[in-house]
Amino acid sequence: MTENKQSEGFSSIFGFLLTTIGFAVGVGSLWRFPYVCGTNGGALFIFTYVLVIVLIGIPLLTAEISMGYVTQKTATGAYQTLKPHSRWHYASYLHIIVALSVFCYTVPIYIWVLTYIWRTATGFFSGMDAAEIADSFGALTTDYKTMFLFGIINWVLVAVVLSGGVQKGVEKVNKFLLPALAVIMIVCIVIGLRVEGAGKGLAYMFKPDVSTFSFNAVTAAVGQAFFAIGIGMLASMIFGSYIKNKNENILKQASIISSAIVIAGIAAGLMIFPMVFAFGLEPGAGVGLTMITLPNVFNYIAGGRVIGTLFYVGFFFAALSSSIGLGEAIVAVVMDGFSISRKKALAIVMVIAVIVGSCSIVIPGFLDTVDVFTSNYLLIISGLLISIFVGWVWGIDPFLDAINVKSKGLRMWLKISVKYLCPVAIAVIFIGNFI
Repeated sequence: MTENKQSEGFSSIFGFLLTTIGFAVGVGSLWRFPYVCGTNGGALFIFTYVLVIVLIGIPLLTAEISMGYVTQKTATGAYQTLKPHSRWHYASYLHIIVALSVFCYTVPIYIWVLTYIWRTATGFFSGMDAAEIADSFGALTTDYKTMFLFGIINWVLVAVVLSGGVQKGVEKVNKFLLPALAVIMIVCIVIGLRVEGAGKGLAYMFKPDVSTFSFNAVTAAVGQAFFAIGIGMLASMIFGSYIKNKNENILKQASIISSAIVIAGIAAGLMIFPMVFAFGLEPGAGVGLTMITLPNVFNYIAGGRVIGTLFYVGFFFAALSSSIGLGEAIVAVVMDGFSISRKKALAIVMVIAVIVGSCSIVIPGFLDTVDVFTSNYLLIISGLLISIFVGWVWGIDPFLDAINVKSKGLRMWLKISVKYLCPVAIAVIFIGNFI
């Protein structure tokens, strides 16, 4: 008998929350948030980011989860069930492309982190100055033997977890990864805040400076919110279909998830910026912030080797939880789309992951180019389609009734946001990316 995705589900709503938070609080929060924040002015970017999460992120996440929750189907089936005999199911293919793209092209980040766990723990960076650390990172990106070694380790770990299914694989692993990550982050924050001069980092994060803000920061905040929450990235819709209790308040769950994402992003900033400023380093170092700037910090603080190792272990825990969440969503779609077993679906997904991931490893600029295109364009279009579909095609009232929201005030807020605010705001931001 062919295994079907619909036979699976979370053991409880807590399992859903852990898995969805784990999917979101990964590469988006620990790698991407600090460097996007650092290159867009700090405090005002954070304020804009939180505002975007509240006004657009929570309503759209609620809408996306609800499509899977109501239909108990993967993306294509959800669109077909909610609006039969229409062409809206084609939107699901964009969600699938986005999910598969992110799952595949981000593999160098996982490889770097695994490499840095080893290098930091063994004292590889000891005695190096800033230029030497930068050179070592540059050399790593073209050291294909090391890159593929740790790439294989990462791919095997992801495949092993996904082979266990929802409850015994993804949910079970996240019950360990997220608490461990939280402890590691708290330890690193406390240590970082005790470094002399750390207050400058806090001021950068929480004291607004209008001179550092621009429209680009607004578009970056929207892109970051979409990337961090995973709007239009398939996973939330799939995880919604794993919720079997039909009395869940989906808005409440989406709000909890979004709050966790905001907290994780700010916590990641607190792990990094106080130490960066304490040592007079550059917060706007971009992608290299965690790979080039931070090893300098760990070289100069007491117990830096231990603290640095902890930091990168926590980073990998976050990245792994993100990867397995996204991978689970893709595997579920392949299982349903081709009516095949989890084992076969996983094999197909991992082969694609290795092929595209290898391109990301060996082709210079591939990661950065695909990341910008995916975050600033594909994800935004994907979110726009969800907003239009739920607000105008499926219908705002059926949507609100289905997610068990009773409060008139909350219903009105969701109605205004999903139906009017989200499409307009997303369209403006999308057009702004071309200006």
